[in-house]
Amino acid sequence: MQQNYFELFQLPVSFDVDAENLASRHRAIIARVHPDQFAHKSVMEQRVALQWATFANEAFDTLKSPIARAQYLLKLNAPELAQEGVRVSLPPEFLMQQMQWREALEEGNTAGVLAEVTQVQTDNQVQLRDACVQQDWAKLQVVLAQAQFIENFIAQLK
Repeated sequence: MQQNYFELFQLPVSFDVDAENLASRHRAIIARVHPDQFAHKSVMEQRVALQWATFANEAFDTLKSPIARAQYLLKLNAPELAQEGVRVSLPPEFLMQQMQWREALEEGNTAGVLAEVTQVQTDNQVQLRDACVQQDWAKLQVVLAQAQFIENFIAQLK
């Protein structure tokens, strides 16, 4: 299990992933390593199969999510920026936008805020892709922090 997630699924290391192709490759791997296939094998073989199935599921979950995929690409290409606890300075405009959203929520405009935040989330997905394509890992780190805030904020609104 020394492979990275892209190698496991025989995919190019890229932000752009064909979701159907990824799912098909995941199903093929799981069919080969699912623990049920090893029920009558040795304990060691069962353990290894379980480890492979767990690894494949973790890889699939990571690559199917744009935010998790971008985080993984950051980890592969700039691990120093992907470490836990690394402080990220968000742009002042984004911080002001957060304050405006909170003020609008206090005024009872939940639907308007949700619509605006959802649009910002869509724009943010484009920025994630662009930063990965450009291999601008410092920019990706900032865009990821924004994406995570937006995702959490939307979850709070719903």
